[in-house]
Amino acid sequence: MNPPSHSERDADQARDLITDIDQWSRQGRRLSSPAWFPLLVVSVAVFAALPAALLLGGNATGYWAVVAPLSAVVTGWYFATRRVQLPMMRGTIVFATGVVMLLVVAGFLLWFAGDSADFLPWLVIACGFGIFALMWRSAPTGFFAAATAVAIVVVALGGWGNVGVIMTLVVGTGAVAAAMVELAQADPGRAHA
Repeated sequence: MNPPSHSERDADQARDLITDIDQWSRQGRRLSSPAWFPLLVVSVAVFAALPAALLLGGNATGYWAVVAPLSAVVTGWYFATRRVQLPMMRGTIVFATGVVMLLVVAGFLLWFAGDSADFLPWLVIACGFGIFALMWRSAPTGFFAAATAVAIVVVALGGWGNVGVIMTLVVGTGAVAAAMVELAQADPGRAHA
């Protein structure tokens, strides 16, 4: 039996190296996906809104006046301290979208009241996360944004009275589910452990 030549071993090592590089590249792209953190922040903020509104005597506006900027600061801190950053153009669009979301929610809290105001913050979440999904190339975030938009339409057309409760359940659950999918995609080996 002839021992393998150096060129055969070198070719095998090169193929193995290329396979490893492809695998690491895919895993690196998934790990660098930042979508899970803002989804988690939104889910916590949304689920905490109902008990907070009850404690504040039904004043959800006061809760959101504090939590919206706090959520923006926490999410901004997360992005600023990440080692892997988005490319400049996409990062700028994501940053601008976050700022616009914060300003629009603040504007809604100050100037709108009544039935239409019940849907405006949810609409901001749907639109903002739709843009985030495009910039992050994240299907779970896109599904979350679409589910939020569909829920707005269904609840608005259904004329149900508990808009806040229904939307909290839909948006909070959707955000948690999307964050879990993002994390499972980031490290598929741990998803089955």
